[in-house]
Amino acid sequence: MKLLSYIPGATLSVSGAAFIALLAGCGGGSGGGSRDVAANAGKSLGCVAQHPGASVAELLACSGDLNGKIDAAMTPFMAANGITAATVAVAKDGVMLAERGYGQRDSARQIPLPADAMFITASIVKPVTAAAIQTLARERTLALTDHVFCTGLNAPCWLAPELQPAAPDVRIGAITIAQLLEHQGGWDADISGDPMVSEYEIQQSLGLSAPPQQDDIIRFVLRRPLDFAPGAKTAYANFGYLLLGQIIEKASGLGYVQYVQENIMGPIGIPKTDFEGMRSLLVNRHPRGPDYITTVTAPSVFVPGTTVLAFDGAVRIENWVAAGATVSTAKAMALFAAHYRIPDGVPLAGATNNAGFSGADPGVATVLRQLPSGVSYAVMMNKLDESNPSGGASYQVRILERIEAALKDAGL
Repeated sequence: MKLLSYIPGATLSVSGAAFIALLAGCGGGSGGGSRDVAANAGKSLGCVAQHPGASVAELLACSGDLNGKIDAAMTPFMAANGITAATVAVAKDGVMLAERGYGQRDSARQIPLPADAMFITASIVKPVTAAAIQTLARERTLALTDHVFCTGLNAPCWLAPELQPAAPDVRIGAITIAQLLEHQGGWDADISGDPMVSEYEIQQSLGLSAPPQQDDIIRFVLRRPLDFAPGAKTAYANFGYLLLGQIIEKASGLGYVQYVQENIMGPIGIPKTDFEGMRSLLVNRHPRGPDYITTVTAPSVFVPGTTVLAFDGAVRIENWVAAGATVSTAKAMALFAAHYRIPDGVPLAGATNNAGFSGADPGVATVLRQLPSGVSYAVMMNKLDESNPSGGASYQVRILERIEAALKDAGL
């Protein structure tokens, strides 16, 4: 299993045997009460659906019991780690079983957090981006074998040659959409850095007076040689998903968020108000979102010469909407995972999958998971363990273990 870099923490994308190995021996945990549960308290019922093929009615009868078990997993974990806001949503075969809100929206801890709070998704939106690409491919609007950058000799292709320098790395013309999906486009953040956390450097290098736009970032990156030949290896790349977002917009004629709202989330019952783009400045943050807890600061790309919190102007975050800069509810993400395979975004169409994806941003830790039983769930928290942003000690893996112990205890 490989833990993959993401600003400045990490993203976990694993499936099948690797994920099973991660969970081997996990005992999870329980205990504690249900303090600060703001929604869907439920009635404590004995679970009668601890068998395969349970009916919807039986599953819903389990939800009261399941709520208590999730509460017992979440509340002591949050208290022990200084997490003041979190949401959890669990579905089985696309039926919502639990949608929970914990803690408070505000740093003064006066406003209870609702279960439908809008959290920064971080990288768990990447499978949504993949689903959008797969949808366009099924409609034959594009093909996964299409080239990303147009050279004049490699049609079909998508992004204009004007984005390239006069003498680009000739291998750029060989990059395909499929390679971007699989993080095989040729960029390795361990070698050349992650442009997602380099916008101040990009701004200074290009002599920009305003925050870099997507095309500025692309031009900056393409001035450098690729780190490896496209398709030669896998190296996690946020930049590849920025490019996929541009391709989605060019192929569909819609903005990324609008396309996802209308073609991915809408058909599975998610309203537009539950999946939106993130905003760069705190003053414009989503009114249904929590306060995020972080100590990470960086130079502002909006007010040169000032230092800001990482999520308050260190990046023009709208550039990265397809890579991680969306806000959504735990329910929306859990239902997405009930319908689309992680990580490649292919429709499940009644099948099940054993995979997971996690996200990390300053002040954000998220988990999206599919189980072979048909259970899908999402966890969203307003704090990242900045000392352990990835790996077994991270909040993401530790809460995954607790939630899956709770699900197992509930017969799911």
